[in-house]
Amino acid sequence: MLKKNKEGLVGSIQHMAIAKRITLLYGGIFTLSLLFISLFMAFNISGLQQADMRRQLQETVVDIQTYLESGEELSDAALTELLDDKYVEVSVFSYAENKAYNNYAGEMPPFIFRPEMMNPREQSKDAVDFSKEPPVLKENDLYQKGYQINVSRESQGGDMEYILENETDQQFMLLTNHFHANQGIYRIQAFKMMGNGWYMMRDFLVKMLLVDAIGICCAFLIGKYISRRMLKPVEAIRTAAERISIEDLSQRISTEGPDDEMKELTITFNSMIDRLDTAFQKQNQFVSDASHELRTPIAVIQGYANLINRWGKSDPDVLQESIDSILSETEHMSTMINQLLFLAKSDQNRLKAQKTRTSLNEIAGDLVREMELIYEDRKITFTEEGTAEILADQDLIKQLFWIHGENALKYSGDGGAIEVKVWKDQKYGYVSVRDHGVGIAEEDLPKIFDRFYRVDKSRNKEISGTGLGLAIARWIVDCHEGDILVESKVGEGTVFTDKFPLFEPESKADAKRIQKKEEKNII
Repeated sequence: MLKKNKEGLVGSIQHMAIAKRITLLYGGIFTLSLLFISLFMAFNISGLQQADMRRQLQETVVDIQTYLESGEELSDAALTELLDDKYVEVSVFSYAENKAYNNYAGEMPPFIFRPEMMNPREQSKDAVDFSKEPPVLKENDLYQKGYQINVSRESQGGDMEYILENETDQQFMLLTNHFHANQGIYRIQAFKMMGNGWYMMRDFLVKMLLVDAIGICCAFLIGKYISRRMLKPVEAIRTAAERISIEDLSQRISTEGPDDEMKELTITFNSMIDRLDTAFQKQNQFVSDASHELRTPIAVIQGYANLINRWGKSDPDVLQESIDSILSETEHMSTMINQLLFLAKSDQNRLKAQKTRTSLNEIAGDLVREMELIYEDRKITFTEEGTAEILADQDLIKQLFWIHGENALKYSGDGGAIEVKVWKDQKYGYVSVRDHGVGIAEEDLPKIFDRFYRVDKSRNKEISGTGLGLAIARWIVDCHEGDILVESKVGEGTVFTDKFPLFEPESKADAKRIQKKEEKNII
């Protein structure tokens, strides 16, 4: 049963709103701290009061001793003047004069020591034996007078300290001392009423509980205010999130205020919305471009189909022209769809590169040989400056190089030379494909990797393409933790350079084998 109640309490706290939990936490910590301090004070208030009273009595005794040592004449008026600013009552008995000097209000308390009046002829130092300890209060005598001794002890200075209590629960602290001065021997007794112990403690507890109650209420109110103030940015984020939709991603949260965690959360939220806005814009642009690019071949196919239906049945030339165009547009649309599927899978992380140890020299060499077989009339050169091996998916790397090669062939014109080069430095391997064609304008360079983007000068029917090749190339390079470097000048040509981290052998034997292979290739 207890376990169920505990789980229910914990569960109810966990399901509270954050503001309520912060308020409860703040108020709870403050309440426990206040109660701990109050209990500590309650248990130590009596000791603190006694320590303060003991200090006052000791200072009073020292002041009287200093006065007696100065040789001044002792009297009631002198005691009154000496203790003018002290709430302490004293009685000083002179053995030499057989007389008591007092400074107290009301009647003399019965616990004050008053030696029997001695015969003047016996008032000599030998009449009183001071070699022994000073006389102490006797509990039996005090009990008959309605007092009892709660504490009795001797201090290091020889003073006797008592805490006395009468029948009405009033407590007194008494400090008695024997002092030797030039004029004789004195018994100094300083005392002060401590008050009614129980009533004083009860009054203190009542006042303390009242202060605690007010403090606890203030703590919860302050905690509620602080929690609302702290969570105000969170409420702003929630409100902004409710206003944001796919149709309107322009909402942002103000970042004004102190540089705290809430400001960092606000900046992170705004950054997330910026990325979503960019992603949605790219998606809308992608859908628009894809629709446009697919609409064109479909319209062409539909137009030639209607042409066949009208005149192609009786005119072989029209029929053949229509079939060739339909096949060309179908091939173009098939290529585009395959590329779109490739990019869609890459966006969904469904394409996994099967990376193995791969030679950039071999794949680049295969590219050059295949291009020479297909385009016999083009001048294609291949240069190797060292052997570059990387950890990569061979099929994807070959597809990457073919994208660069086809672009170089398409945009360099008939008879334009193509240069393929492989080299490396200490950390990276490089493959570049250079053409001497139309080139790319500087303002177009940042956009060439966007999907369906094609430089305006190349948007014509003579140069085929979907505008997806470089987007695929970018994904392949990123998949291999590499980079694509582009240099181009209009009318002079373009060079695409693929940069990959070199393969690092796991053992020294692999490193030696690679070094021997490179030396053999150089020879």
